[in-house]
Amino acid sequence: MKRKARTIRNTVFAAVCCAAVLLSGQPSMIKPLVSHADTQSDLAQKIKDADDKIKELEQKIAQAGTDIESNKELQDNYWEKLVTTQNKIDLVNLSVADKEQEIIDKEAEIAAVELRISDTEASIADKEMQIEMLDKQNKENIERFGKIMHAMYITDSDDYLSIIAGSADFYDIFVRSEIMKSVNEQNLNFMHQLMSDIEKLEQDEKDLEDAKKNLEYDKITLESEKDDLLDEKTALDEEKKYYNDLNTSYWDEYNTYAVKIQDLESRQANLQYEKKVTQADREKAEKALEEEIRRAQEAAKHNTVYDTGEWAWPVSPSFTLITTYFGYDAWRSGNHGGIDIGNSGMMGANIYASKGGEVIVAKTTYIPGYDYGMYVVIDHGNGYQTLYAHCSAIYVSVGQVVNKGDCIAAVGSTGWATGPHLHFEVRKDGGRIDPLGVVPMPQ
Repeated sequence: MKRKARTIRNTVFAAVCCAAVLLSGQPSMIKPLVSHADTQSDLAQKIKDADDKIKELEQKIAQAGTDIESNKELQDNYWEKLVTTQNKIDLVNLSVADKEQEIIDKEAEIAAVELRISDTEASIADKEMQIEMLDKQNKENIERFGKIMHAMYITDSDDYLSIIAGSADFYDIFVRSEIMKSVNEQNLNFMHQLMSDIEKLEQDEKDLEDAKKNLEYDKITLESEKDDLLDEKTALDEEKKYYNDLNTSYWDEYNTYAVKIQDLESRQANLQYEKKVTQADREKAEKALEEEIRRAQEAAKHNTVYDTGEWAWPVSPSFTLITTYFGYDAWRSGNHGGIDIGNSGMMGANIYASKGGEVIVAKTTYIPGYDYGMYVVIDHGNGYQTLYAHCSAIYVSVGQVVNKGDCIAAVGSTGWATGPHLHFEVRKDGGRIDPLGVVPMPQ
């Protein structure tokens, strides 16, 4: 980009110089020629200002691009955090779902135990009812036996008192009594079965009561486990809320950077548009400069010849080291429009007019690292002009007529220069020619 910018600027300033060299002519033409030079200088300044602005805009565009990338990187960091927290939320949601299912299963177990307790209680009630019925039957039989005993008492049975005295209870009386021998065998079997059934029912009732107690213990255990599960679910819900809140804050930060990036991209687009407009203005100035050059060339057809003598070497005869010749230069990947005289110790050395003529450019402002830097252009008439570039000081001004050998500037390294040297050009009818084909080197 920098090389391209330098090439454009070199072309523009060279065009200015080409046009300026054609502006010298008859004395009556001096004022208009200076006017052309001033116009060209103004247009060249506009181009330079446009280049400066484009450079500034490019820096701002680049900075905006850097800021965009920086904000995108920060935004990406929050996106990674969002993905991480969302994964954690998903895992917590799975854990909550598992815990809820465990609670449902535990409630089902509790319900099943409660049903078993209810069934057990119903069985106990049924056993108690059966016992009550058998007990009732037993009481009826005892009552019946009492009636028999009463009858025996009335008849003064001899065995009555002995049976009573040796018997432990009414049942024993039944068994031992001689009277029982007369009782129907079927009734006796019934009595035995009745007592056996009562004993069995009482045992069943006891077993059911024990089973009920065990079931109630199981129910308490299950309810305790359910409470533990509910506590675990509550903890998971709090963890889920924490990650959801964290996720919300990350989204806020992510969206904040999204707005910043959008603003920066909008600003970058505006800068690019401004650059495009500035480039259009520059092209317009270049076209105007080309038109001014064309007019200057028309006006320069009858240039005054200021000096018909020989050409002189532009620096002291002790400085003859040419570091770059005229023509194609591989280092620059392009043509070199003059010669570079670059002896050691040249910094500040005098630069002389190679031939008499009128100064049409005396440039004292420049951008470091770009173009000719400070330079002088002299119109010698008859279509010739010379250019002296990279000066450290300028001693002449536009419109001034100088003689061959007059000191016009000092050697320097302003503009695009790798060190102190004089870039010297000779032009003929607007085109660069090899200076060594016109200006003889000192012997």
